[in-house]
Amino acid sequence: MENKSLLDREMILPLLLGGLSVMGIGAVFVFARMSEARDVVPAADTATPFRFVYLGTEPGLSTLTPEATDTPVPTVTELVLPPVSFATSTEAVILLTGQPSQTPQPTRTSTASPTIESVLSKIDDTYFQLLYDGDWVAQSNVTDAYENTLHISFTVGNNVTFTFVGQQVILSFQAGPSLGSVLINLDGIDFEVDQSSSNTDLISWQSAVLVRGTHTIVVEHLSGGSVNLDSITIPDVSTPTPTLTATP
Repeated sequence: MENKSLLDREMILPLLLGGLSVMGIGAVFVFARMSEARDVVPAADTATPFRFVYLGTEPGLSTLTPEATDTPVPTVTELVLPPVSFATSTEAVILLTGQPSQTPQPTRTSTASPTIESVLSKIDDTYFQLLYDGDWVAQSNVTDAYENTLHISFTVGNNVTFTFVGQQVILSFQAGPSLGSVLINLDGIDFEVDQSSSNTDLISWQSAVLVRGTHTIVVEHLSGGSVNLDSITIPDVSTPTPTLTATP
């Protein structure tokens, strides 16, 4: 059996020609690309105060440092706020409903008056601001009495105090046999009133016209077996008052 070479000599020449042809085509392509002239496009100026920075392969890391430019960086104008005054206990701040540039202006508020009985009022003997001192007895279902109630004192020295605002005060009692007398002290001035009478009836004591303001009246059991209090009236002195039976 005849031994043959792995590479046939007849194939060497065609292979060399093919390789040289490929190399020639590649060389022509490279020279053609290198001979082409590229147009230079100038970069347009922008208002951006910095140039783009290309990022590296790691996230958040930059491989280049930004270059400074002559473009001015806009500055932040300081905002000056108007002074604000806080309200005191007698002031309140007006809420603005117009332009925000308006400055709030404080306004004065009225102060509360003391919680005491005002003019044009009539109070019963059970009123909570009547301050009783001593062993007074509250009696109900009393015919003809205001609100059908009375406060009765059986001990000399018992008293009741009331503070009011107005210009006059009227005290009403129930008169009757064997009743005693009371001492009325109005702003430091004493008046003695006798509650005894042959008939059981309502009587009233009326003060003179006072200066408009706050006054204090004290009714004290002065003498006798018992005295009483029915009601207190603070009239309006600008209108006529009903005819009353006053005891000096």
